[in-house]
Amino acid sequence: MEHIKSFSFKRILLMMQKTLYENAKSVLTGLITVFGLFSFILFMSALKDGEAWSKLQIFYYIGLFIAGFFISGSAFSNFRNKEKTMSYLTLPASSSEKFISEWLLTSIVYIIIYSIIFYIFNLLVFLIGDVFNIQVNFINLFSEETLKMFLHFIIIQSILLAGSATFKKVPLFFTISSLFIAGMIITFYLTILALSIKGQFEGFHFSNNGIQGGDFNYSLENHWLLKVPKIMYYYVTAPVFWIYTYFKLKEKEA
Repeated sequence: MEHIKSFSFKRILLMMQKTLYENAKSVLTGLITVFGLFSFILFMSALKDGEAWSKLQIFYYIGLFIAGFFISGSAFSNFRNKEKTMSYLTLPASSSEKFISEWLLTSIVYIIIYSIIFYIFNLLVFLIGDVFNIQVNFINLFSEETLKMFLHFIIIQSILLAGSATFKKVPLFFTISSLFIAGMIITFYLTILALSIKGQFEGFHFSNNGIQGGDFNYSLENHWLLKVPKIMYYYVTAPVFWIYTYFKLKEKEA
């Protein structure tokens, strides 16, 4: 809101408390569903002497993304209703405070809470496994792979958060649909481009390290063009969608 000039961590905490209170039931339902599904898979695995009990690290990743995407895709829940939207926009908090509170809840706070719940689940599974002589390992949250998964989650979560601020009805569905359509357009464009220049490269041989043909030998390894998509994904995607989400909130308040 325009008359709020200062930045307040207290207002952010109050916004977070309000959001938690309003969405606790749906979030709890989602988490119970995920861990209920995990329990069912482990039960069926035990009956068939499967290996699921030793794959809890993979279970952790799957649950992190499924539950996290559901929560992020349902963010800004007040925007689903016209009356609640007006009430939310008139709250005594700035756009940046509203954005930060929602981002913290759906990313950092979610990861912490989900990890704590999963560790409790992991402990229960370990105790049950010990009774039935089933080997169970504890998940490692500080491995390089796990930290990389957190980074992927934060990046993709930024897109879903932007979708939640954009679409009024079923934002998760429309966000995923938009990503699918964008992916199809890019794939179509690249296919047409590849077909259009196919004849020019028929005499060349493509490999992982470069292009060879006759006296021509060009190495693609570490070429800067191949690094651009990776740089865009890791360093540009999340900030761009965070900025977009912030200005989307500003637009709704205008």
